[in-house]
Amino acid sequence: MREPIFVLFLLLNLFAYVAMRQSVRTWVKTPERQRRVLNILCLVLVLLNVPLTVFFIREMSQALVDIPSPILKVIFYPSTAWLATILLFFAVAAPVALAWAVVEVLLFLGRTLARLWRKPEPEGEGQLAAAPAISRRAFMAGSAGLVVPAIYGVSAYGVYGTLDDLDISPEHEIPMPHLPRSMSGMTVVQLSDLHVGPYIRERELQHLVSVTNQLQPDVVVITGDIIDRSLDSLPDTVAGLRGLKASLGVFAVLGNHDISSDRYSYTDEHRGGVNIAEGIESVGIRTLRNEVVHLGSGQDRVALMGLDWPSYRRGRDFYNYQETRTQRLLARMAQEAGPETARVLLAHHPDTFMDVQKHQVGLTLAGHTHGGGQVILADLSGIPIGIGMFRFKYLSGLYREQGCSLYVNRGIGYLGIPIRINCPPEISRFKLVNPTEISTPARPSFGADASRST
Repeated sequence: MREPIFVLFLLLNLFAYVAMRQSVRTWVKTPERQRRVLNILCLVLVLLNVPLTVFFIREMSQALVDIPSPILKVIFYPSTAWLATILLFFAVAAPVALAWAVVEVLLFLGRTLARLWRKPEPEGEGQLAAAPAISRRAFMAGSAGLVVPAIYGVSAYGVYGTLDDLDISPEHEIPMPHLPRSMSGMTVVQLSDLHVGPYIRERELQHLVSVTNQLQPDVVVITGDIIDRSLDSLPDTVAGLRGLKASLGVFAVLGNHDISSDRYSYTDEHRGGVNIAEGIESVGIRTLRNEVVHLGSGQDRVALMGLDWPSYRRGRDFYNYQETRTQRLLARMAQEAGPETARVLLAHHPDTFMDVQKHQVGLTLAGHTHGGGQVILADLSGIPIGIGMFRFKYLSGLYREQGCSLYVNRGIGYLGIPIRINCPPEISRFKLVNPTEISTPARPSFGADASRST
C-alpha cells in the first residue's frame, strides 16, 4: 500500500516542479538568472520533501513521538504543508491541464484540416505579424506555477493557523423512539478520532478534557481511533484522558487505528485492542466491544450499544465496511438491548447507519471520515467537497433517515499529516428527547453550524 502512495507522492512533486519551472522560464528573462532561481527551487523542494519520507516508513514515523513538539513544528510542519500543497495543486490544476490538452488537440486537428483544404497563398501574403514577447499561451502556462506558492500559504495556515481551533457543535435535539420521559433531556458529548501520537499528546488531551468537562454532560463517548499508530502513545493517552468525567459514565469503542496499533493482544473474546481497552479502563473509561450497557434502571433506561471495529486481519478488508459481520453483531446487541428500549449506538465506521434502521436505533454516533478528508475545498448543498466524498456515503454532521439519526464527528486528531482546511476538530453535543417533545421537526440536515472555542 505504501509503495503506490510513494510513487504518487513523487509524481505530484514532479507535476508541481514542472509548473514552477515553466513560470521561471516565462518570467525570468536571462539564462543565468533562470539557472540560479531553478537551483534555489530544487534545493527548497529537497528540503521540504526529505522530512516527508518518514511518513512512508511506519517505524520512522512513530519516532516523531519522541521529538519535542516545538522542534516538530519547526522541522516537519513546513513539509506537511508542502504535501497538502501538491495535493491541492493537483486537484485544481490537473483538470485544467487535461481540458487544455483536449483543446490543443482539437485546435491542432482544426489547423491541419484547414491547411489541407486551403489554397496555397503567394509568398508574403497572409503571413501573420510577429508574435508578442509573451503570447497568451505562454502567459497562462507560466502563471500556473505561480499558484503553487499561493496554495502553500493556504496550506501553511491549515497547519499552523488551526492548531488550537476546536469547534463545539450546537446541542442537537435527537428524537429517540421508546425514550422514557424520565430520561428525556439526557445529554451526550461525543469525541472521536483522537489519534494520539506525534501531533496529539498529553497536553492537547488535557485541554480537550477540560473543555469537555465544562459542558457537564450526562454521558461522554469516544467513537474510535483513540491511538494513531503505536502503543508507545498509550501512556500519553491514559495521562491525558485522566479526569474525563460524566454523571452516567464515559464510554468508548475501538477504531481501525486502535486495532492496528495493538493487534498482537488477545483475550478469549477479542483479538487486538486489549491493551488500549485496559489502559483507558484504568482512568474510568469503559470500552464497549460488541457490548450493551443500560443507563438508568428498570423501565427508565437507555441501551448504549458499542460496536467493535469489525475486522482484525490487515489488508483490503481491514479498512472496508464489514456488512455481513456488522449485521450479525447488531442483531445480537439489539436483542440484548431489549424490546421497546431507546437505543444509542457507538460505531467507528459511519456506514453502520445503513444497517441500524431495522433495529430502531435512535442515534448512531460515528467518526472515521475526518470530516471528509481534513481538507475541504468547498461545501455543495451541505455536502463537504473533499477526498472523502469518493469513499464514504456519510461524511460529516447530522443525517436523519427513516426516523433514525446519525452524527459523523470530524474528529480531533490527524490522519497522516497535521493539517485541516475548512475542517476544524470538533466536540459534538446531543440532547435525547422523546419524539413528542422535540422542539423542531425531524428533517435531514448536513454539516450543522458550530460555535468555536479555543
